[in-house]
Amino acid sequence: MKSFNLKWAYLLFIIFIAVYIITYFFNNPWIEIFELKTLDLRYRIRGEKQITPEVLVIAIDEKSLTKMSTEFNDEWPWNREHYARMLIKLFENDTKAVGFDVSFTTPSESNVVNGKSRDDALLAAMLRKFNNVVLGSYLTVEKDNYSDYNEEYKAFLKNNYYYNNYSIKIKNPEYLSIFQSLEAYKIIPPIREFSSLVPSSTYEIGELDPDGVARRIPLLFKETWSYEEGISTGFFPHMDLMLYALYKGYDLNNIVLDPKNYILELENEKIKIDKNGTYLLNYYGEGKNMFDTISFYDFVYGNDYEDYDFEDKIVILGYSATAKGLYDLRVTPFSNNEPGVYIHATAVENLINEDRLYRLNFFYSTLILLLLLTISLIFSSFKKIKVKLFSFAIPVSYIFISYFLFKNNIWIDTFYPVITSLIIPAVDTGQAILKESREKKQIKSFFFKYVPDFVAEKLLKEGKTELGGERKEVVLLMSDIVGFTEKSEKLGPEKVVQFLNYYLSEMAVIIRNKYYGTIDKFIGDLIMAIFGAPIEFGDEVDRAISCAIDMRKKLKEINIELKNQGFDFEINSGIGVHYGEVVIGNIGADFRMDYTCIGDTVNTTSRIESLTRSLDEWLIVSEEIVKRSKKYNFEYIGDHKVKGKEKPLKLYRVKEGDLDDA
Repeated sequence: MKSFNLKWAYLLFIIFIAVYIITYFFNNPWIEIFELKTLDLRYRIRGEKQITPEVLVIAIDEKSLTKMSTEFNDEWPWNREHYARMLIKLFENDTKAVGFDVSFTTPSESNVVNGKSRDDALLAAMLRKFNNVVLGSYLTVEKDNYSDYNEEYKAFLKNNYYYNNYSIKIKNPEYLSIFQSLEAYKIIPPIREFSSLVPSSTYEIGELDPDGVARRIPLLFKETWSYEEGISTGFFPHMDLMLYALYKGYDLNNIVLDPKNYILELENEKIKIDKNGTYLLNYYGEGKNMFDTISFYDFVYGNDYEDYDFEDKIVILGYSATAKGLYDLRVTPFSNNEPGVYIHATAVENLINEDRLYRLNFFYSTLILLLLLTISLIFSSFKKIKVKLFSFAIPVSYIFISYFLFKNNIWIDTFYPVITSLIIPAVDTGQAILKESREKKQIKSFFFKYVPDFVAEKLLKEGKTELGGERKEVVLLMSDIVGFTEKSEKLGPEKVVQFLNYYLSEMAVIIRNKYYGTIDKFIGDLIMAIFGAPIEFGDEVDRAISCAIDMRKKLKEINIELKNQGFDFEINSGIGVHYGEVVIGNIGADFRMDYTCIGDTVNTTSRIESLTRSLDEWLIVSEEIVKRSKKYNFEYIGDHKVKGKEKPLKLYRVKEGDLDDA
């Protein structure tokens, strides 16, 4: 059974490693989905992390939409003069930079004079004055969709090329083929009146995780159109990266991508990204609880925030969850309806505080998995179930380690290592328990059949149920009926069986129940009993002699009963008792096992018992018994040669006085 357990353990080990590697290289999401859920669980257990945010959100909320409609008769999209007023108030209060999670990709249709919107002119003037602003834009992903635009609009877009001034420079361009960033055919920038004055970029959240949750954001993206046209490298920074660069005072025209090492270089700072150009977010909590949020209307046209400290803040304008009809909600680890503006706020805050979440890469994750499974295999090699149970501490300990590292912004894969390192010990321990249960049933059956009930209960209670082979010093008692062969020939088979069952049962009661001996075997009328195994009491020698004396006394009662049952003979027995070393344990074939002993001591005891006929003694003991008895006195019979022994045996009988007292 041991090899069977280990065979399955090794097989599971190989399967688990193979599945992990295969699912990774074939981008199968099923393991990843469960892993992502364990990450969310870690967020929930940790709870919201209190911060002093450098990012402020101005919300286009239900209140603002209602007030703008009732106060200014201005339905969405609003006149752009309101945004100009917002910029004036923000930068007069020393705001560091402002990001727009809204887009201005077409000219305003309000306050148009001579084909030009005064609202656009006013906002452009503010952008010229306060140029630490990043305007949002969206992407046309498919080339076919771009092809559907009319030629006039295509020319309009082609003439709006200013965003290309902020294209990313490339270091180690030969590695671009293995770099797979967010890609779109064409960026739709703000109108050139705005894009010529301030930087603009996409506010796209990017591709969601397999379970539909936003946990990362692209810090750059690739525009195929500008690359095909030869205008730029085609790589552009994300709006959130631009806001961070403005906060730090970096030159937006000098951002460098190193696809070889997955690094974005902003002057002297290097930001690590993955092969997709994404940045793993470290969520602090639900956005509305983490970042100060001000209603657009209250800020622009109210006085409630005159004393608020806007100095050196990053401000992002975006839709709130209450902005009806302006859907921009995502699922995050803390919310099923998180406005996108808070995801941008989290990204910028992470960059400012160098507070990103780092995920251990596939190579090291595989090493950890190998280590955990190897430890599980080591525990599986032990036979004792108590030791095997320690293997369950491996995944439990790993969970605590995983959570500790998570609180220190390190994400190690948890789901698959924990599950697989649980399955191996579970299967192995389950098999071991079933095996032990079967063995205990077999052993229990043996115990209650051959040893006293209280001895069996004691052994089972103490867990001493493994009757494997061992060398042990014991006392052996052998008893045989004198002349039984001749007597049995005069009886029919039924009478022989009737007699033996009665005789052996009476003797077994004395051996098993009164003197706690273990009945080794019945061979016809011969009884072999062991004293000192499987359990020792310390007085095995004297118990064996007392047992022999009581067996002798019992013969008188048996002879009376035989006469009553119609048997026309009486029986006499010879008993030999010897002490020595034996090999004892479960011995036999798979389909039949007996707890028995073998060795020279067994043969010697048999020879001593057989001498009772020639010496006309009913009980003979060896010198080894005489040396160890504390209760009885003995008389020397003499030295007698027995088969298998070079030297004669010194043999003894119990003194008559002791026999009478017994």
